[in-house]
Amino acid sequence: MTGTPTSAESEQPAAASPPRRTFERVRAVVVAVVGTIGLACVLAWAAAALAGLSFVVVTTGSMAPTIPAGGIAVTHRADAADLAPGDVVTVPRPGSDLPVTHRVVSVDRVPGDEAARSLTLRGDDNDTDDRDPYVVREAGLVLVHAPRLGSVLVALTSPPARGAAVAAVGALVVWAFWPSRQREER
Repeated sequence: MTGTPTSAESEQPAAASPPRRTFERVRAVVVAVVGTIGLACVLAWAAAALAGLSFVVVTTGSMAPTIPAGGIAVTHRADAADLAPGDVVTVPRPGSDLPVTHRVVSVDRVPGDEAARSLTLRGDDNDTDDRDPYVVREAGLVLVHAPRLGSVLVALTSPPARGAAVAAVGALVVWAFWPSRQREER
């Protein structure tokens, strides 16, 4: 046999160079990790929605040190009749789009409405009860809370962060489906 390759040998695809194989592996790992994170986020959102959970960002320090400003609270809807002093709840604030998250001091029946309750609330860092009671039929009962995560959530949902996330996901999709040289050579 001479040193000339046969036609069968010349049709064999060349093995990818080590740097090329490393790049392909890195790409596969990055796509898998980002895909897993994205799937986890979608599943967490769906589970929260199905369970009736809401996320409330606490913007003031009135509940400190329990829930400091910038904290996040996870709430579940509870009937007002099931609330008791000591519960931390989120209720609509009359005349405002923002709710209030404070601790229940007292629960009183509302004449003529068996389901409604008049709640006296107070923030843990406040010296006095809220000026007016809150008359509600249901409230968001705080199940768990975490400091600082609310500030992170607010930053991640800002328009610049959303734009950056869309650009990053778009770039990742293009990168994931961009043909490799090895595919082009086949």
